[in-house]
Amino acid sequence: MQSTALNLESVQYLSGWRAEAGSLFLPALSDSRVGDQVAVRVGLYGQPIRATVFGKVAMVRRMGRPSLPPGIELYLDRASLPAARFLAMVARGEPVQFRERAPRYALERELSVSTRGSTVEARTATVSEGGCAFHWPAGDLPQPGDVLAIRLGQGLFAPTARAVVCWNALGGPVERMVGVRIVPEGRGARAWKSVVTEAARSGARAG
Repeated sequence: MQSTALNLESVQYLSGWRAEAGSLFLPALSDSRVGDQVAVRVGLYGQPIRATVFGKVAMVRRMGRPSLPPGIELYLDRASLPAARFLAMVARGEPVQFRERAPRYALERELSVSTRGSTVEARTATVSEGGCAFHWPAGDLPQPGDVLAIRLGQGLFAPTARAVVCWNALGGPVERMVGVRIVPEGRGARAWKSVVTEAARSGARAG
C-alpha cells in the first residue's frame, strides 16, 4: 500500500471530490498504477482538520496542465466516505459538528510492529475499532502517512493488521506516542476487532 500526506486548498479538494461516485482526485502519487491501494492523510490549508482516507486507484494522469494537473483518481472504501464528506463540508465553509467517536479502551499490550524494514515491540495505550495509540520505543518515530504492519498473535500464521500513522508526538503528556488507523479489510482487520472486543469484555476503562 502506498501512503502520503497532502495539504490542499479548499477549492482543490472540492474540485476533486465526487460525492455521487465516492471518488476523490488527488494531485499526487502520479507514479501509482491502476488498482494500487492508497492511504492519504488529507489536510485543508487554513483549517485544523485532518483525515486519513483509503481507496483504490482508478485512474492515473502522469502528465497534465494547470487546469488538469497530474495525479490519481481514488475510489474510496466505504469506511472513508464519512471522512471525505466531512472534509467537503469544511471546505465549503459549512457549520460542522464533531460526532461522538467510537469508545477507546485503555489497554496495555505489547505488539510487534513492522515499519520501514524494521520491527519493534510497541505497547498500546488505548485501542478502538478504528485504531490505537502506541507508546513508541527508542528510535525514529513513524511519520503521518507511514504504513505499519501489526502482528496479532504468535506463530507462523498469526494475522497481521495494516495501519496508517495519523499522528505522532515527541513531547509533553503524550511523549513518544504514535496514533494509527487500522486499514479496514482482510483477516488482520477482523483480528483487530477481536482485540477490541476482548478489551471491552475485560472491563477496560472506556473513554
